[in-house]
Amino acid sequence: MKKIVHFALAALFLLGIASAQSIPPMDVFGGYSYLSFHMPANSITSFSSAETLALNGWDLSASVGLFHHLAVEGDFSGHQLSDCGGTILNCSNFSYMGGARYNIGNRSRKLTGFVHGLIGQDRMDLPEVSSGTSVSDTSVAFAAGGGVDYWVFRSVGIRLGPADYIYTHHLNNTGIVPSQYAFRVGGGVVFRFGRGAYGERSPKSTRVPSGSQPSTVAVRQPAAVSVPGRGMSIPALGVLVAPQEFDGAKVVEIVPGGVAEMASMKAGDLIRSVDGKAVRTPMELAAELSDKSGKVRVGFQRGDFATETVVILSTR
Repeated sequence: MKKIVHFALAALFLLGIASAQSIPPMDVFGGYSYLSFHMPANSITSFSSAETLALNGWDLSASVGLFHHLAVEGDFSGHQLSDCGGTILNCSNFSYMGGARYNIGNRSRKLTGFVHGLIGQDRMDLPEVSSGTSVSDTSVAFAAGGGVDYWVFRSVGIRLGPADYIYTHHLNNTGIVPSQYAFRVGGGVVFRFGRGAYGERSPKSTRVPSGSQPSTVAVRQPAAVSVPGRGMSIPALGVLVAPQEFDGAKVVEIVPGGVAEMASMKAGDLIRSVDGKAVRTPMELAAELSDKSGKVRVGFQRGDFATETVVILSTR
């Protein structure tokens, strides 16, 4: 329990500094974990017949995005079972693994998922039949599985998982203990950091689809106008926009014949940048456009696809 509390405090601290620093896309998870460990019969431990151990514990993990959907992940977990193997001794397990992770979906969605493959070490304490004490052994471990995240807020979600198949070979130096397998499943709270996001391009790396040219149009630049109960009007672009959880300005209405319509923008598009600079709210969008003239690059996202369009703004 102390580990979970410390994890939560660390995650809240990172949330506080994430907005002030440019960090890569990162997910940090902490929660409950259940381990179903299959121990074959052997003459070293107290298991004279095959037995499946039900251990309860915790799991902590963190992943850092490398590019697009691919990330690198580190995972730590611990489990324990009292009165193990018909004895008064405890069975305990601690593992630390790392590997590759593939994220499914993107950060504009409420529901995302992932699959991963991990390799590392697993330490197991088991009751020994001859001495009446515990024997400890560390084995290589392989894990494969995945999970699902539901994002309650932009940076805080609930994770179902990871659900993993784990392979180990404890006491393999004796040559008489078969390899083991285990199933791990858990759930808890996941925190998300970083301006970048898997499944979408950052504003500086967005590009126009091959074979097409950026849209260009000249327009006079009036000020932004608030529309009570609807959002904020950006006459320079001919759009009405609304906030999107500090992730940009969401287009809710297109003015017929305006710049946005001529640039093939649609209601539902999420404006993310102006001239490569990220905008997180309608106010920031209006501020960035207020002193612009000439060619201006507007980056926006539509579903899983991010791109840019070019407009030409002129002063009054």
